[in-house]
Amino acid sequence: MPCTIHSNQICCAFCTDCDQPVCMDCLIISHKKHEYRKLNEVYDTAISEMKDLQNKLESCYQLFVDENENLEKLLIDGEKNYKEIKDKILLTEKEIKETVSKYAKELLENLESKWKPTQIKIITELFTTQKTKEDLVARKERLKKTLQSHQASEIFSSRKKLDKTLPEKSGETIKCDILKTKFLSGNIFEKQNRRSTIFGDLYAVPDLELVGSYQSDFQYVETIQNFNSNTAFIAGCFESKLQKVTFEENNVKVEEDYNIYVCNLAKLKNDEILLSTGESELQVYSIDKQFKPFKSFSPFKSVSVHVSKTNEIFVGLTECYPVTYPAKEDSVRKVVILNTDGDIQHTYEYDKESKRLFSNPHRIITLNDTIYIIDSQKKKNEGRVMGLDYGGKLIWTYNGCGIKFYPYDISATSSGMILVLDEDNHAIHVLNYAGEVIVCKVVKSLGIELPISIDIDKNGMLWIGCNTWKIDKKAKAKIFCVQLV
Repeated sequence: MPCTIHSNQICCAFCTDCDQPVCMDCLIISHKKHEYRKLNEVYDTAISEMKDLQNKLESCYQLFVDENENLEKLLIDGEKNYKEIKDKILLTEKEIKETVSKYAKELLENLESKWKPTQIKIITELFTTQKTKEDLVARKERLKKTLQSHQASEIFSSRKKLDKTLPEKSGETIKCDILKTKFLSGNIFEKQNRRSTIFGDLYAVPDLELVGSYQSDFQYVETIQNFNSNTAFIAGCFESKLQKVTFEENNVKVEEDYNIYVCNLAKLKNDEILLSTGESELQVYSIDKQFKPFKSFSPFKSVSVHVSKTNEIFVGLTECYPVTYPAKEDSVRKVVILNTDGDIQHTYEYDKESKRLFSNPHRIITLNDTIYIIDSQKKKNEGRVMGLDYGGKLIWTYNGCGIKFYPYDISATSSGMILVLDEDNHAIHVLNYAGEVIVCKVVKSLGIELPISIDIDKNGMLWIGCNTWKIDKKAKAKIFCVQLV
């Protein structure tokens, strides 16, 4: 290549001190005592550096193409879900009277506050990634043009101006809460006149995160009653045992072990434990570690027990145990409320039309002014969930999500979500207080199979006991700790 200073000379070397090609005259006149390299070596190095940068730019460009696609999909999905929820709200608003239109506006503002800030973030990030893409394309084109010129002078000239910096992807992960939001339209109940009941409400759709799993000594964990974050009472009907256990690493450490058949457990405010045993006597495990009779329901059998926040005791009773199906005309299937002295305060057995309310009140919980009961209707625990008011009026029933429903245990979160274990479908049904399903989560992917018992500790952790498959006679059931997120 011709020397840029001495036009009649050809460059023969590369001055590393001056970072430029030089000819013989340059070497003699202005580049004495400088360091030199072979011209072709520097040229080859420059070409290699440019190609390496070209590859990096291509990879960086692809990264931003992928990010751009993800952001566009997030925006589309968010917009779609936002529109669907908005349309539902507006449609429901048209179907009810003017008195709830103000509440509809409040819901829409709530929805807007959930989506709009995220939408702005996504659009802003899209603008940034688009601008970065365009800049990368321009830089790629300039490099490509330079490399295709095959002009050494242009290569060396461009080499000095090379911008080797690469844009960095934003480290911020956009949390799109709108995709975990769901609108459920409400139903009008005679004695429940809250706006959210009539119109509907926005619900955060929970996800489940596995915290730990623990191996028990039981073939199946029939019931679990948590004492604190790592201590609980568990019962195994197959072994006819009750154990007080602590959860350590992946195992269950047995602190106390008793030979007693237990169907269900409930804790009183004084930390004594009530035990439903399938017999007429409701037992109590006292703080001095003694089993004592609490109340006899002879000739009926206790199949379930629950203690409310106000220390009322709910007991499910049947005329026989194991329970037979279907109930006969002279069968007794009822729920009674006791005070802590064992006096019966109320009985639920028939509705106002003298129709039987329950086939088998298998599990009972209470929340606010509603009694939630799992009513097993067939031998394999196929059944339903019922919501009753304290007057014994049936408010609603929940029969699952369109397939056979096998509810086995039930609990409630501090935020008012009702969690129902569905054994054969390996699922947890999350309901609102009105018996409407927020989400049905299949938990088999977490390793949880045949869930049959649940309790929630003071930290909001779910403790889930499982059954085992009948074909494996030696299998032992696991207990899982799960967090709602």
